[in-house]
Amino acid sequence: MTLHLMEEVDNYVEKNSIGAYIFLSQNEEVYYVGRSDEDLNGRIKKSAKEGRGYKYFYFKYESSPMRAYHLECKWYHKYEPPDNEIHPRVPNGTIWRCPVSGCEWGK
Repeated sequence: MTLHLMEEVDNYVEKNSIGAYIFLSQNEEVYYVGRSDEDLNGRIKKSAKEGRGYKYFYFKYESSPMRAYHLECKWYHKYEPPDNEIHPRVPNGTIWRCPVSGCEWGK
């Protein structure tokens, strides 16, 4: 992760917030989607360090972990990002289902 991206995360993303995020390549293709149920700022930076040198990111705050999970699922199915090896996981202790019609993790 470049220093520039870290600065951008700190400039725009609140710590201790809930939400989902997308990483994009230089040509703005979606490569990864993720979420945080408690610290969106920290999670974006951690994922960026583990990734392939993403150029841009986009994020959206959500009002609850369940809403963040649902948004992550929607983005996962919409963009089919190559760096996501598996479907977004359901948080431990929950019985949430993917909101995307036809998904095996759905209702």
